[in-house]
Amino acid sequence: MTLPEPRPRQVLSLFYRLHRAKHNATLAALAQAGLQDVGQPRILFLLGEEGADGTLPSQQELAEKLHVSPATIANSLASLERMGYVARREDEQDRRKKRIVLTDKGRTARRACLEVFEQVDEQLCQGFSQQELDALSAQFLRMLDNLRELAGEDPCAHTTTGKDDSK
Repeated sequence: MTLPEPRPRQVLSLFYRLHRAKHNATLAALAQAGLQDVGQPRILFLLGEEGADGTLPSQQELAEKLHVSPATIANSLASLERMGYVARREDEQDRRKKRIVLTDKGRTARRACLEVFEQVDEQLCQGFSQQELDALSAQFLRMLDNLRELAGEDPCAHTTTGKDDSK
């Protein structure tokens, strides 16, 4: 017996359930690793990348790169600062600006978060061949192109690796 061909709404419902399940698995794995208080690992990831060349982002720059409001980033940074993951440094050229830097605790948490994310991703993709993962990536890229076209954006604003150049 063959199953009926899935309709777009059914496929997208499954996609949403997968996204939620991955999010929940990641939160559980972060908690198991003692990292439940990090809150916004993406901020730590971005700060780790930005600080590599010696430049530190401002709060506004982080908000723009993460596509969140300045108020959202302000709340997240205040929480991360209270817990000792980040610190604010005065900008040498403009004393009104504060630059954000990872502390030693933040760098340690960033590495641990990366390990957790890799563990969850490995579990998520367990049992898939490279060919299946490549096909899935190609399908996701087509979906991204479709949505970018609808939004009036360049539908090819990604690399062939599936990484988004806009971030």
